[in-house]
Amino acid sequence: MKKILENIKAGKSSLVWKKNVFNYVEIISESYVTVYLNELSPIKSKLIQLIASIQEIRDRKVPESSQLQRMTIEELKEMLFKKSSGIKVVVVFNHFERLTPSTARFWLSVSGHERIVFLGSVCGNFKKEAYGFYQAFEVVNQKVMKSEGSGSEMDITIPFILIVGAFVFICFLKVSLIGSVILISALWFAFLVVRTLLYLIR
Repeated sequence: MKKILENIKAGKSSLVWKKNVFNYVEIISESYVTVYLNELSPIKSKLIQLIASIQEIRDRKVPESSQLQRMTIEELKEMLFKKSSGIKVVVVFNHFERLTPSTARFWLSVSGHERIVFLGSVCGNFKKEAYGFYQAFEVVNQKVMKSEGSGSEMDITIPFILIVGAFVFICFLKVSLIGSVILISALWFAFLVVRTLLYLIR
């Protein structure tokens, strides 16, 4: 808990491995405007919840729900930035690993605001597209996470293509006579197969 509070004070976001961060809300809210969202999607409804909660905590007028619903996500984001001026807002959520690529990209754009800090939990492998947002965090119990083996989802596409290329090379070499010309032909053929497969998956 001490490290989390230090990070919040320094304006750094924190991730906790396999912990329910709701348990930290009461302690953090003693010093900061703290909003628990449980999860960060869907984006629009969570933004509305965040704005309304900030206003309630600060004893300010909460905009009408119908007014907020009519606004776009970008307009709501700008409103959030305005409501966060002069204070530090801590957004608390669970299950970082459930973030979709688009959700991760959006909240990454919010995390760049100097007055907004995130505290989240991660309980398993997350999508590789969320890695940019992941880099905005410090995992406070990283040793435990590494010992249990977790991180972004492994992309096996490139290794698979390289294995296919090696297999094609070996097969072509076996059916040919050993010789420098044949060897070069085999290498060239394997290269063409790998390059074609890479082109097709893009």
